[in-house]
Parts: sequence; structure tokens; C-alpha cells
Amino acid sequence: MDYDKKLVWGPSMSVNEEKIDEQHEKLIEQINKMIGILSSLNVDIGSLRQASHFLYTYVKEHLAYEEGYMQSAGYPRFEEHKKIHQDFIQFYKNFQGELKKEMSSPNFSSLEIEKLMQQIKEFLTNWIEHIKKDDQEYAEYVRNSQGA
Repeated sequence: MDYDKKLVWGPSMSVNEEKIDEQHEKLIEQINKMIGILSSLNVDIGSLRQASHFLYTYVKEHLAYEEGYMQSAGYPRFEEHKKIHQDFIQFYKNFQGELKKEMSSPNFSSLEIEKLMQQIKEFLTNWIEHIKKDDQEYAEYVRNSQGA
């Protein structure tokens, strides 16, 4: 991933539910913010800690809302989708733990920053693929069930 290139939410990611689309846009914005902090020559630890905490809280809120939406629509693959969400949360918890460990190390350096960049890159890549594939599946189900 080119760390200078920001990811932009686009119409192909829309699930045709305004609040979820807004949340997806906000999540991408926050991930871009974290990448920006990590790619800075002088990493501001306080900003990084704040961005990490905000992103974790927002991810949990978003996933809870999205799961409620899918459940109320009677999405038949809800449990499978929820498991993917749980895996995302666990991945991010692990990232936060690693971030905290690295930031408290007296040897926090560009090597540790690069490792964290790779982890957030993996998270971002998985998240975007999830929106483009898995979220589109429930969006299609909702569209088809409302049109029936």
C-alpha cells in the first residue's frame, strides 16, 4: 500500500443504508488518519493512542449497528457475518496490544513503526474487501426482500 495515498469511500461500497454508508466513510477516514500519524517522520504518540482508541470504539459501535440492521432484515447469513465482525474486533484488539507494547518500548523506532503500518494496512485491506464483498451480500438480500 502506498502510505501517502488516502483511501476514499466510493459508491461501489454503498449498502444503500444511509447510516451504515456514513459509518463506513467515517471508518475509512479514521484509518487514513491513523496511517497518516504512523507515516509521519515524528510519530505523535498521544495522537496515535487517541486515534487507535477512537477507531476501536467506533468499529464496535458500527458493527453493532450493522448487525442489528442485518438481524432485523432477517439476513440468513447473519451468524456467519457476525463471526467475521468478531474476527475484525479481535484483530484490532491484537493490533492495539502490539501498538501499546511498541509505544512503551524505549527502543520505539522506524522498524516498529513499519511493523505497525503493515498491521494497519492488513486491517484496512481486509476491511475494504469486507465492505465490497460481504456487506454487499446483505445489501443485495435486503434489496431483493424489499422488492418481493
